[in-house]
Amino acid sequence: MITFALLLFAAPPLTPAQQQRGTPIVEVVRNQADAVVAIAATHIVTESQSMFDVFDLPRAVERSSIGSGSVLHEAGYILTNAHVVARASELSVVLRGGRELPAHVVAALPGDDLAIIKADVPRGVELQPVTLGDSDDLLVGETVVAIGAPVGLQNTVTAGIVSALERDISPARGVSFKGLIQTDAAINPGNSGGPLFNVVGAQIGVTTAIRGDAQNVGFAIPAGKVRALLPKLLSVESRGRARLGLVLTRERPDGGVIIERVDAGSPAHKAGLEAGMVVVEVGGAETPGLADALVELLEQPTGRPFVVRAVLPEGTIDTFNVTIVEPPAPDGRALARTHFGVDVADLDIASATRLGLRAGAGVVIKDVERGSHAARVGIAPGDLITRVGSYGVRRVADLGVLENVTAGTEVAIRVVRIGRGRVLQTEVLLRAR
Repeated sequence: MITFALLLFAAPPLTPAQQQRGTPIVEVVRNQADAVVAIAATHIVTESQSMFDVFDLPRAVERSSIGSGSVLHEAGYILTNAHVVARASELSVVLRGGRELPAHVVAALPGDDLAIIKADVPRGVELQPVTLGDSDDLLVGETVVAIGAPVGLQNTVTAGIVSALERDISPARGVSFKGLIQTDAAINPGNSGGPLFNVVGAQIGVTTAIRGDAQNVGFAIPAGKVRALLPKLLSVESRGRARLGLVLTRERPDGGVIIERVDAGSPAHKAGLEAGMVVVEVGGAETPGLADALVELLEQPTGRPFVVRAVLPEGTIDTFNVTIVEPPAPDGRALARTHFGVDVADLDIASATRLGLRAGAGVVIKDVERGSHAARVGIAPGDLITRVGSYGVRRVADLGVLENVTAGTEVAIRVVRIGRGRVLQTEVLLRAR
């Protein structure tokens, strides 16, 4: 367990009177409250009416919601629930004190209800990361503390105990989660995605669900599961076409991250890295924990060498020059035109401002070929494409994911239309030609 983060953001000293009333719960709050954020999300909710005035498509309207999260890394990476950010058209992270930072989804695993988002952290703003603890040795009956934004009340603290372990629940038809922590610490709408701490200030869970027909029956995803899924959530390969071939899955108790696997022929393999080595530094930044190493790798640009320092099996430290490679991207604009008969362009700043969006919120459709399948289902110039299949689309280059689509394949496209004070969204199946 890495505990250095607790030392970087020391709370102000207590007065003698306060020291008499201090408890372990008070210390958790004093040391960890700055690591907890609220997440403001604008969601698209589908209604049963027609979405567009002319075409028979389902209608969607905007709804705002608040969730919670914890700072995983000071570069702006926030851990939360997938359902907090699902179908969000806009996201922002609200720090303790009320400062709001725009954010976007890095990765989400709906089947596990976990997501990582990244806030745009301006110069001079420091984020306090949590210490991701060990949930394997939890005791039923031990004290836990939940901090979050229930019903929008940011940095609300509740405390309770671990009521049970290894709980399985089915919060909705076709949805099930296994191996959860049950707690009686009060959890309410808005707590979702927030941290559950033990009394030494380590995050041992991510609050995810409650029983609506009961009181004080809440559930959290164990930190052990979060740790196991971090390599997938923070993979370099999740950056589209980037390739590294380095698999990290375990921390060493005394610091550093063990290389689990190096793919043959990959950039990591060509640099000389091997399974069993322990990564202690990436790009000049120390990597005592798994999240540190994964984030530092994710932050490295493609095509530019950076240094990885690793402990070899015999105990010596060596330096390796690594370069993340990215094959030339396919022409997303040409692929959209070839497969679907639509001409697209990046959403520029002026257009985004006029629509009340941020640049990079999607790809704007400039023209639709007459008689194409896109035209027949109601897609029109001015609409935005924000997702293709499971891939988010922020720029035309992101449409390169269409390179593996073959003629006759149906592709799910998320389309957003903005006009007359409404934001309307739907998903359509377009048949590639």
